[in-house]
Order: sequence, then structure tokens, then C-alpha cells
Amino acid sequence: MMVFDDPDNEEEGTRDEGAKIDAPKPGVSLRTAMVLYAALGVLCLATLHGDPLYIALLIIGAIALKTWLAQVKSKIE
Repeated sequence: MMVFDDPDNEEEGTRDEGAKIDAPKPGVSLRTAMVLYAALGVLCLATLHGDPLYIALLIIGAIALKTWLAQVKSKIE
């Protein structure tokens, strides 16, 4: 049986509120992510037709844009 510390029992003032938390490192690089999104788009182009294709490409494009914007934001900070 595992015993976990109760966060409510933590003494006040023991944490350093001013401590900066490092952002986690990305699992893959931006280039790798974009190549994988492109490969997924090509796979969709080869297998889907009509409205499902357009919806899938829209979703993939939105996720790729979100990934790129997160990368730009992390470079600014």
C-alpha cells in the first residue's frame, strides 16, 4: 500500500512562492512535429474523400498551428 502526503497538512510558508518553475521540454522538435502532421495529412488525402477529408485536414491544420504558436510563445518568453 502506498502512502501519500496530504497536501492540506503542509505547513504554511514551507514552499518558496517566488520559485520559478521550469517549463517541460517538448517530446519532439517542431520540425519533427510538422513532418508528422504533414504525413498525417497525406494519409488523410489518400484515404478520405469529401467532407470527412476537409474536416480532418482542418483539425490537423489547427493542431499544427497551435503547435507552431506554442513554439513561438516559448521563444518569446
